[in-house]
Amino acid sequence: MFEKKISRELQEIEENNLLRIREDRNYDLLNFSDNDYLGLRNNKTIAKAMKKSIDEFGNGAGASHLISGHFQSHTNLELKIANLLQFEDALFYHSGFNANVSFFKNIINGDFDIFLDKLCHASIYDGILSTQSTVIRYPHLDYEALEQKIKKSKKEHKIIVTDSIFSMDGDIADLSRLYSLSKKYKTYLYIDDAHGFGIYGSKGLGLLESQMPADIDKSNIIHLTTFGKSAGLSGAIICASKKIIDYLKQKSREYIYTTASPPYLADGIIKSIELIIDGEKLRKKLNENIKLFRHLINKKQYLVNVYGPIQPILIKNNQMVIHIQKELIKSNIHVAAIRSPTVPLSESRIRVSISARHSKSDIVQLADVLNKSLKHVN
Repeated sequence: MFEKKISRELQEIEENNLLRIREDRNYDLLNFSDNDYLGLRNNKTIAKAMKKSIDEFGNGAGASHLISGHFQSHTNLELKIANLLQFEDALFYHSGFNANVSFFKNIINGDFDIFLDKLCHASIYDGILSTQSTVIRYPHLDYEALEQKIKKSKKEHKIIVTDSIFSMDGDIADLSRLYSLSKKYKTYLYIDDAHGFGIYGSKGLGLLESQMPADIDKSNIIHLTTFGKSAGLSGAIICASKKIIDYLKQKSREYIYTTASPPYLADGIIKSIELIIDGEKLRKKLNENIKLFRHLINKKQYLVNVYGPIQPILIKNNQMVIHIQKELIKSNIHVAAIRSPTVPLSESRIRVSISARHSKSDIVQLADVLNKSLKHVN
């Protein structure tokens, strides 16, 4: 019975043009689907730092952090991020998904009202599902609606939750306004800056650096930085007060009961952060590529009013999205076809992800194929 149910659901997924297909990476294709916004994934300086670390510390951590798998490399990374973003403390996790789940599962309980932007990342939703708190979703980026909802809350403890850059739409949260609301109503503020780190701020430290003074009181802020996008690697760090970080070290099963990330990863991230801080030219090149791409698309109605590296082409038709993706592959270009459940059924799209590594000719080639394909979209 169970396998019959699975077979029926798989058939329905395929019939609705929602089947996801995993394929080995094809290096012959021009890739516009990575989140490697600064092109650091293949950076030789980072690779050299990681190889040096492997020679010194070995291939893996050998144990969990609280047994014997925590190395000075991990501590150095945590201190570096905490100091750069001016938080009291920080904790390194395997991934942003793991970190988000860990925070909400372990820190937030039934005494909280959670005010959540409806387009926050799936990992935040998964974390919140494990709490017993009341979840109050507010319309995407609608801070007037958010304030009205906060006013109605009777709970002593409240938390506002947002992505900095929303991964499917590419639009940007107003952290300054959210911070003001959090102070006005004495709430915590949780910021997932997965897609902001590396590309926003004068030093590339993310949207918090870009929108807020460095010396603001961060005692009510919990901040997530991830390293699988602009940093070109993997892993994530939660920055917060020392008490919150200490509590996670004691209570987070996601942190305690897993082998620590290898020290060479932490050393590679440290080198990547140094390149990001000194990466003004990379950010300039990225912004030039974004402007060129938007300029070259003929049918501007399919573009979204965002100007970051995530450039959705809204098609709103699953079958047409798959068709356009196939046309791009025929031209040796890979772009992600995004459908439900990642986005609503009515908002399927081609998600173009632009990087500083792309040349002008790469952008022109992509725009030419997209322009030909978009002629056939009704």
